[in-house]
Amino acid sequence: MSRIHLSIEQRCSDSCSPMIVDALDVPTALAIADISMRDGSAELWDGEHRLGRLIKHGGDYATFWELGRN
Repeated sequence: MSRIHLSIEQRCSDSCSPMIVDALDVPTALAIADISMRDGSAELWDGEHRLGRLIKHGGDYATFWELGRN
């Protein structure tokens, strides 16, 4: 089984490449995304296969995640 990669899109004025984080599994990748992101989106990858797109909604409280397919 390959490792899960989390690609977090960086929001900045210049063209920034996404931050790539390795995780052991999908639940760990989701925890990393929740801690690392205030808002925005990220992608979950299993090797070369994109599992889906994560979009964080809400504000400082009661946030929730939308998981979209490719």
